[in-house]
Amino acid sequence: MNVCKNFKFLRIARNCIRNYAGRLPAPRSTNNAFTLEPLRQRELIRVHGAEVVPFLQGLVTNDVSRLQEANGPSSMYALFLNRGGRLMYDTIIYRTNDPDTFLLECDRDASSDFRRHLRMYRVRKRIDIDTVDDEYVPWVIFNENGRGDIRTHKAMDLFIAPDPRVGSMGTRVLAPADLNSTKLSKDLWRNHDVVAINPTPDSNYKLLRYKQGIGEGIEELPPGKCFPLEANADYLNGVSFNKGCYVGQELTARVHHSGVIRKRYMPIRFTAPVSSNQTVKSVAGANLGRVFGHAHNHGVALLRIEPVLHGDQQLVLDGERCFVDRPHWWPKDMTAKRGLAAME
Repeated sequence: MNVCKNFKFLRIARNCIRNYAGRLPAPRSTNNAFTLEPLRQRELIRVHGAEVVPFLQGLVTNDVSRLQEANGPSSMYALFLNRGGRLMYDTIIYRTNDPDTFLLECDRDASSDFRRHLRMYRVRKRIDIDTVDDEYVPWVIFNENGRGDIRTHKAMDLFIAPDPRVGSMGTRVLAPADLNSTKLSKDLWRNHDVVAINPTPDSNYKLLRYKQGIGEGIEELPPGKCFPLEANADYLNGVSFNKGCYVGQELTARVHHSGVIRKRYMPIRFTAPVSSNQTVKSVAGANLGRVFGHAHNHGVALLRIEPVLHGDQQLVLDGERCFVDRPHWWPKDMTAKRGLAAME
C-alpha cells in the first residue's frame, strides 16, 4: 500500500465511505462472522520528512524508531503529553512504504488542534503535516473470538495491522475512501470463507472498547486531565521507559518507578440508564471517580483502584448500582510495590 504518493486519483471519490456504508450479507456462523466498521470518529494525519523519526520521538510516549526496524511492528499506540506530563492526544502510528512517512490516527474532533500541536514543535525541521482524510479511511474488524485470520487476495491498496493495544480490539484496516463495506469485505477475504456484518447496537467498536475499559478521543481522554499511566498506557503497549526524553517524560518515568498510581481507566457496567451526572460514588457518598463514556449499559470510567477493586464498597451512580471488573488485559504479575502504592 502506497499511502504517501498518488493521492490525486482518489479525490474523485469524494462520496466516500462515510456517506455510504453499504449492506453486508447476514452471517453464516457466529465463529465466521466479523463486524466490519468504518471509524467515523477517527482521522488520519500524514507526517512526512527526513527528520520525521526524531521529530516524533521527542513528542510521543512510545519508541517510534522501532517502526523502522526490519522486524518492527506495523503500527504503534502512543500518547502526546503536555509539559506537565498530562495526556493531550491519543494516537495509533502506522508505518508506510516510505520510511520518511508515517500516518497518525487521531480523534476527528481534535484534528485541527492535533495538527497545530505538531506544527508548534516542528520549529525548523523540514516536516510536512497534513490530513489524508479524503484519501484513506480507518476501519476495524473484530469478533468475540479475537482477530481471526484475514487472508487477502487482492488487497494491494489496503494497509492491515492488528490493533497494537490489546488483541481483543481486533484489526485495523486503512482503505481508500472510495471503498464501501461490500467491496472492502471482498478484498479482505479469499473464497468468502469469512462473513463481514455491519455494526449493531450489540456489536460495535465503541461498545467493544467500553467492555475492555479502553478510553479513546478527547471526550473520554480529555486533554490535560489525566496522566498516561492512569490511561493504562503502560498496559496498552503505549509507553517506552527505555527511550530518550520526550515532552512530559520526566513525570511519567517518576510515576512508573515509584509505582504510585491511584486511579486508572476501567470498564463499568450499569443497571440503569446513565444521566448527565457521571460521578461514581460509594453508598456512603465518597467520590470514587467519573464516567467518561457510556453506551448500552457499558462504559469507561477513571476510578480509584483500591476502594473499587480491593474494597467491599458498593458502587452507585445516581443512586443506582453499578459494577466494575478488573480488565482481563491488565498484567497478572503486578508488582507488590505497585499494589502497596495503590493502597496508600
